[in-house]
Amino acid sequence: MNYKNINDYEILYMIKENDDYAESIIYKKYLPIIKKIASKYTAFIVNRGADYEDLVQEGIIGLSRAITGYRDDQNAIFYTYACLCIERQINVFCRDLSSKKNEVLNNCMYSEDVLNMQSSKYQYSNPEEVNLEQLDYQEFIKCKNYFDIDKSSVFELRYNGFTYKEISNLLDISISTVDGRLSKIRQTLHRLGKNLI
Repeated sequence: MNYKNINDYEILYMIKENDDYAESIIYKKYLPIIKKIASKYTAFIVNRGADYEDLVQEGIIGLSRAITGYRDDQNAIFYTYACLCIERQINVFCRDLSSKKNEVLNNCMYSEDVLNMQSSKYQYSNPEEVNLEQLDYQEFIKCKNYFDIDKSSVFELRYNGFTYKEISNLLDISISTVDGRLSKIRQTLHRLGKNLI
């Protein structure tokens, strides 16, 4: 079954009416997104007593919290809210793994790769080098609200680590359209620089 055409808001309404089938549908629809977000953290959990499936389970918990906590009067898209809840839940799980109480067991320290990635956030000289995935969440929201819905959707998916092909499939647009929109987004961010971010 193709879940991408299923309306989140109809499913959420059905879940509020205690429809178990609707709940299983939304979990199936968001499972690829959960797996994609979880995959960004796999390097972090190596040798820390957890595995990829633990991250996926945390993502499912995050989605569950999104389903119960979402209110349509908050002027937020459910997809955005769900991704935030999923990522936040996985992030908290990883932070707990690296907390002081687990330090002896897990020998936890942030990898140099993560530190290098954070320090190089704004090192770009042309629009094609603007790394959309490395904006922090507050910067992302400011940037996202600047674009129309077409560019905003592509920007949001790319920010969450989806490939061009995955974005193309999810939004039912061509890969060249994805590339064109991302190119315009990067040019705009480069032109506006830190005035926007």
